[in-house]
Amino acid sequence: MSSLEIFCPASVHEAITILETSPMPVDSPTQRRYRTSTHLNTTFASGRRKPEWVWAARTADGTLVGHVAALSQSGQAPEILEHFGLPADPAQARELMARATDAAHSLGVSEAGIFAPPGATIADPALQPLVGPLCAAGWKLLIERRHYEFEPSPELGQSIGTRLRMEQLHDPADPRLAAVHRTVMRGTLDAADAAEIKRLGFDAACDNILASMLNADPVDCIRLAFDDAGEPVGMVSGVVTGSGRAYVWFVGVVAASRGRGYGRELLAWMTRQLIAQNATTLIADTDNTNVPMAKAFSSVGWIQTETRIDLVPGP
Repeated sequence: MSSLEIFCPASVHEAITILETSPMPVDSPTQRRYRTSTHLNTTFASGRRKPEWVWAARTADGTLVGHVAALSQSGQAPEILEHFGLPADPAQARELMARATDAAHSLGVSEAGIFAPPGATIADPALQPLVGPLCAAGWKLLIERRHYEFEPSPELGQSIGTRLRMEQLHDPADPRLAAVHRTVMRGTLDAADAAEIKRLGFDAACDNILASMLNADPVDCIRLAFDDAGEPVGMVSGVVTGSGRAYVWFVGVVAASRGRGYGRELLAWMTRQLIAQNATTLIADTDNTNVPMAKAFSSVGWIQTETRIDLVPGP
């Protein structure tokens, strides 16, 4: 018989109290930020967190021992399990994670994420109290990513010019967008996009990935890049939010133009644009296995602040 009662908080206030006071599974900047009143009040007010997306556990005497929570980037359905405070007892941790995973899957959640110190891997001993219950609940590693989240200096990106003509898009139906996006997707090194292509096939995956990009942010966040001959060589997407947090969502070079430094130029150009729009924090991710993009971030001067470990449901 289970020793735990697993429940969803009855109110936003109760949910915030649970998440704010929970122990961190591992210390990192994002883990600390997730537990601040500012983050929690903002995300619950915007609908990106909800009490029914928090699964908490208490013992028979009413002692709260842990939780798992999901987040929605869009403010609609939850997308990712990423806020963890598991019981110290391994059996209780596995029970809570299994129950939360089942509930999250029923809502359409298909990703789990761990923020850890730079250089961490899923095999690190310090992560095993979290990784073990996740794997026992059926999650498997998709990719380990470099996460960047830092306050930029005004000169960041200034030393790298661009040979390219950048064109802002305004119409999501502009046929050039889908055409360039498809050429960028050929041979992509992004693990999530590659997995989507393998699952759905190339054309359907491209449609799905582009639709998700356009759903997350307005089309005018996207720039197409053209060379001197007017040929498209890539695309980049970035946005500054009202809080000053700025995101580089996508950097891609068409297959025929790779190896010429265009990825670095696109990133440097977008970096300058975000800083000019008063970005106070720059944020991005790239897969550890995407060596060209990791080199581009390093050469532009972006600072890796964390490792982000992404997991997906196992077979």
